[in-house]
Amino acid sequence: MTSLRHIMKAGTYTKEQLAADVTDDVATYRSIQKSSAASGQHGHAARMGEAVDEHLDELNEVNNGTWKPRHG
Repeated sequence: MTSLRHIMKAGTYTKEQLAADVTDDVATYRSIQKSSAASGQHGHAARMGEAVDEHLDELNEVNNGTWKPRHG
């Protein structure tokens, strides 16, 4: 649902579904960030860190009730 959540109409997913999806994304990108750093791919790790930050901002929007699809 990662990118799908941004093209669906607002209200398609519950707050709980959105929060779970974004939390999964955070965990996925954080894992990639750690493995990239461990293998010396520091540029890629930095980009994944930025993606984590963006998803954490998105999770805050979900929790605050201000989240909206980006393209829906």
